[in-house]
Amino acid sequence: MNRDGSSKVEGWREAITPIREQYPTLKRRDFIKLVAAAGLGYMIPGMLSCRTEATMSVGDVPPKVALSDLKGNSFALPADFKGRVALIHFWASWCTSCRPEMVALEAIYDKYKKSVVIPCSVNVGESREAAESYIRNLNISYPVLFDLKSSVAKEYRVSGIPTTYVLDRENVIRHRIIGEINMGGLEKIVKTLLL
Repeated sequence: MNRDGSSKVEGWREAITPIREQYPTLKRRDFIKLVAAAGLGYMIPGMLSCRTEATMSVGDVPPKVALSDLKGNSFALPADFKGRVALIHFWASWCTSCRPEMVALEAIYDKYKKSVVIPCSVNVGESREAAESYIRNLNISYPVLFDLKSSVAKEYRVSGIPTTYVLDRENVIRHRIIGEINMGGLEKIVKTLLL
């Protein structure tokens, strides 16, 4: 309230007067519930429409993006991986399941001799130092890329960490895995794409 007793938000009484006149016996608590429900009625459809746009589906080709790795090498995703099965893994240092996932990705990379399967792990929204500290003792030899501003994660419509996209040799998404991956499940997927 201002010193003169008027409200800081001008005109709010006038805005609710028609509602008060229409429902003269409406209690304040019920009025607040009514306004909240009306607000949700406007917000939920918008939220749901954003949610349906926020995923890429099997059969889509992900957008082309450029990122750098630990050594400063530039990669164009997914184009640089065309001709190989690509595993694009989005992660962050606060993710407890990402470390064993990266070990599994390294094992896949080693097993398939780096020629027909190529994983890459994209760190989302963190500094190079944080990412390097997280992977320091993992002996990762596949590309670890940096998405400092989370712009690539947005382009790929990543809605949670970890998320892994499995692309076939033509860069078409064949699997989208939200949550933890493991060596056994990942290898089954990879084998189906190598046939």
